[in-house]
Amino acid sequence: MKQLVVRADLCTGCMNCQTVCALHHWDVHHRSVSAVQVNLEIFSGLNTVTWCRQCEDPECLAVCPTDAIHRNKHTGAWEIDHDTCISCGNCVSACPYGAMFQTQPGTIPFKCDLCGGTPLCAEACAFGAITLEEIPL
Repeated sequence: MKQLVVRADLCTGCMNCQTVCALHHWDVHHRSVSAVQVNLEIFSGLNTVTWCRQCEDPECLAVCPTDAIHRNKHTGAWEIDHDTCISCGNCVSACPYGAMFQTQPGTIPFKCDLCGGTPLCAEACAFGAITLEEIPL
């Protein structure tokens, strides 16, 4: 299974990853709606990054009352079925990494879907801080 691997020690805080994610999924430049969030640590330079780990046994899946979260067989990403989701936000609260969000209360949650198997955030990262790697199960 492929997974995003983030090396925060290589992150320069350029935020290209956030910009391409927001543009690809929402067609906006608002980095706040990116599935990858870079938290700048101005004084130390040790930025932190929030992203979906595509957990093997995800807590978001366990709390979904409508079974709206399914693994994409092609990409391996956990995805939210917009037709089944009732926008309760249980999955957002359950994510131990804070990697899911709702743009507004009552909207369908959003998380990384690996951009169909070719994550644009990894392509946009010129510093190698975000890569797509094969993770042994």
